[in-house]
Amino acid sequence: MTLHFCSSNAEKHADVVHLFRDGVPPLQLWHRVDEILSSDLEVLVRAKAIAAYEKARVPLFVEHGGLFIQGLNGLPGPLVKLFWEKLPREELIRLIPDNPAARRAEFRHIVCYCDGKKLRTFMGRVAGRIAPCARGSGGIHWEPIFSPNGQTRTFGEMTRGQRLACLGERGAVAKLRRALGR
Repeated sequence: MTLHFCSSNAEKHADVVHLFRDGVPPLQLWHRVDEILSSDLEVLVRAKAIAAYEKARVPLFVEHGGLFIQGLNGLPGPLVKLFWEKLPREELIRLIPDNPAARRAEFRHIVCYCDGKKLRTFMGRVAGRIAPCARGSGGIHWEPIFSPNGQTRTFGEMTRGQRLACLGERGAVAKLRRALGR
């Protein structure tokens, strides 16, 4: 079975190629898929997978992530892209109360596989905290303000390999690969 990864984001395609580097990477589909507006990450990614499948009609998976900040009652969550389009990073940091508990955050990402008959979702999580200021230029959107637990650097300061290693075997793509035997 040929597997495809659907995204219009070049960084996400590069991440997926890296995560499949020891096997056969999925073929890349560059379809832009409209995303529903939902605070439920799983609902959003399932709708995204169905929409992608309807365009491509091949076995595929899509990905969506969210940054859940404790001091903002879980916002921006899966609406992270909307936040970055309207609110500079430093402004978001200023909204968070200046105490360690409020700066706790979790990155959650889900991939959803769709082959036209079934949908399967796989979630990965990385606990961490919001840095006092943005650091680094790597990654996308929020990554320069998020430091995973046990690290002093933000995702934005890490190489692609270092950042993806934080996901490890608990990451959504790793779970998908195991489920598909890839």
